[in-house]
Amino acid sequence: MKKLVFVADYFSNQVKGGAEFTTDSLIGFSKTHEIIKINSQSVSPEIIDKYRDHHWVVGNFSLLNDKVKVRFCKNLSYSIIEYDYKFCKFRSTKKHKAIENKECDCPQTLEGKINSAFYGYAQKIWFMSEKQIEVFLSFVKTIKLDKTEVLSSIFSSGDLRFIQSIKDNEKDESFLILGSNSWIKGTEKCIAFAKENNLSHEVISGMPYHELLIKMSISRGLIFRPLGLDTCPRIVIEAKLLGCELSLNDNVQHKDEAWFSRTAEDCLSYLESRPKVFWNYYE
Repeated sequence: MKKLVFVADYFSNQVKGGAEFTTDSLIGFSKTHEIIKINSQSVSPEIIDKYRDHHWVVGNFSLLNDKVKVRFCKNLSYSIIEYDYKFCKFRSTKKHKAIENKECDCPQTLEGKINSAFYGYAQKIWFMSEKQIEVFLSFVKTIKLDKTEVLSSIFSSGDLRFIQSIKDNEKDESFLILGSNSWIKGTEKCIAFAKENNLSHEVISGMPYHELLIKMSISRGLIFRPLGLDTCPRIVIEAKLLGCELSLNDNVQHKDEAWFSRTAEDCLSYLESRPKVFWNYYE
């Protein structure tokens, strides 16, 4: 059986985030590979030597040591699943500008040059959306377009079945707003938008995943207007599949892609196809 090493800052049993859910959902679709999972901060020269003959798939890597990244470039066959903008120290060019009042110049720093090499030596980079690729190509000149492909957020078969089972629930008049301490999610701005437009709304946070899905299934819509570029937010996809009205801004980067802008059925078919696209690459 073929073996792959998956590296990530965290997996979904450690952090309940969109990137972690996508990574573990992908792993769950593996039919022909033995998967080894390692946290970024645990990758050492000894670990690299141990699995030197394996292909590595790197998710979020903010906790990956720069010296280790250099070893990857020199010694390993690897791919990257890029969930945000890790060429920037804030993982967001708009957050960078908001905090430092200047455009992102991270690729010119020493760490940025190491990251550029890390992206450049990857055999494949999976992105979340087409517009995310455009931003990356403008900042990271080491990336070749033919090594990139849009993967999008990935959902397990079980979660998609659950969503389908509750999508026809009767809805109330409330719009949901994601309560988050993350700057990029723009919770306060979403609340202000709801008030300005006289929309009944409820802020939700910390709900177990399936409870969140049920809550969305009985709600009129979702207000999600992030302050920075959000590459392919899962909550927006879930709301679409559940028949919610969507109030989005242009920072939701996948919103105008063909698969998403059509019907919920088209959206579902696309999502069901993505794991196969990923795993076919590694066959």
